[in-house]
Amino acid sequence: MSEKSAAIRTAGKVFDDGTVIDLVRDASASEKLALALYREGVVEMKPEIAHAGRVYAPILIDPTISGNICLPTRAGDQETTRELFTAAHTRLSCHLGQLDACISALVFAVFASWMWPVLPMAPLLSIFAPAGGPTNLVLRMLSLMCRHPVKLTGLRRGDIARLPMSLQPTLLLDEPDLRPAMRVMLESSTQQDARMMGGRGIFGFYGPKILCSRRLPDAALFEVGALRTSLIPVIGQLPPLDKKREREIAEEFQVRFLGYSLRNQSNVQIPSFDVSQFSPPVQDLARAFGAAVVGDDELQQRILPLLSVQDEEIRSDRARTCDAIVVEALLFFVHQGRWSQMRTDSIAGKVRAIYKGRGFDQQPSAETVGWAIRRLGIPSGRIDRAGNGIELNVSTCRLIHMLAQSHGVRAMQGALSDGCRYCRELKAATVKT
Repeated sequence: MSEKSAAIRTAGKVFDDGTVIDLVRDASASEKLALALYREGVVEMKPEIAHAGRVYAPILIDPTISGNICLPTRAGDQETTRELFTAAHTRLSCHLGQLDACISALVFAVFASWMWPVLPMAPLLSIFAPAGGPTNLVLRMLSLMCRHPVKLTGLRRGDIARLPMSLQPTLLLDEPDLRPAMRVMLESSTQQDARMMGGRGIFGFYGPKILCSRRLPDAALFEVGALRTSLIPVIGQLPPLDKKREREIAEEFQVRFLGYSLRNQSNVQIPSFDVSQFSPPVQDLARAFGAAVVGDDELQQRILPLLSVQDEEIRSDRARTCDAIVVEALLFFVHQGRWSQMRTDSIAGKVRAIYKGRGFDQQPSAETVGWAIRRLGIPSGRIDRAGNGIELNVSTCRLIHMLAQSHGVRAMQGALSDGCRYCRELKAATVKT
């Protein structure tokens, strides 16, 4: 078998010894692909690369795809993370006319698109694009900066199995199908071990994605896996972006981000900033997007205010669910300290009172509340001849407090009660963490 036939086709790989290879376009023949190699501090461009006893060659790509994606032809010189972050932020601000928070979210997404192979989760950015916002321009600019960008319009669930995922693309999705099944697939694709089932068997969908939609997002949309931002309508005239200017921007930033990626993939670390104020899903987002910005603590922390409003929306939405209201009712009885057990119909009465106090016309039955208690994993059963309920023993009270905190129950969003032993335990655990 010849060396060429034995070559492993790849779009990029990070090795345990710090060596990194990535896909580039051959500078001498733009229709050909090559590989960039970073090894022991040296960057080289080669048609094939030998490493650790194996030979690697560029992936074979359909010409209709390879001819329409931006790829660098070389790696840029070494520069600081701050220099690259500032340059990307300035360029996007100039051409898009958006608020600083939105531009910062876009820049974090670009960085993460280059660093995702070594991040704890693949980045997903959800952009709300109302009428009057520069949606097409945003996607064009991102396609000039992101790693292996593939822009698609109207992606549906049935299309996923046919995507060129071996290219390791950053999918730029304009108005994708966002029905529940598709949302689940997009969200789960942020996790490396996620696999999908299709007509051709099991396949992977893991990788970075940026989607634009005119549908107003709610807190339940991509709760776990997506950073969210919004465009605003543009007032006035934006700088023109013709084909010549697009090529100049792509040539500059593809080269610079490739240099950054090659030199920093082995240096990625989970940020040390405090994320205890966020719910667990948002903590994961903060760590992943922050880790993509290597070696600059101040820049990493800029992701936190971008996520704080999003986290509050998630907590508020979760706190309105039936399960959360049931937990809030149970927390009320625990804090009252007058009962050692509570019947389910009494809990249901308190749940109805909470709903009424907040202007909701909800009348859950004792049976409905009983099922919620079971879903929450709270031990329950028959407590007397009259019916079912729960025993408010130490373990159950402790569990109710933990559930109240995780569900964003309103009573837990302010200061924890110093008069409650379980609140004190949560406070001590938070300080220790």
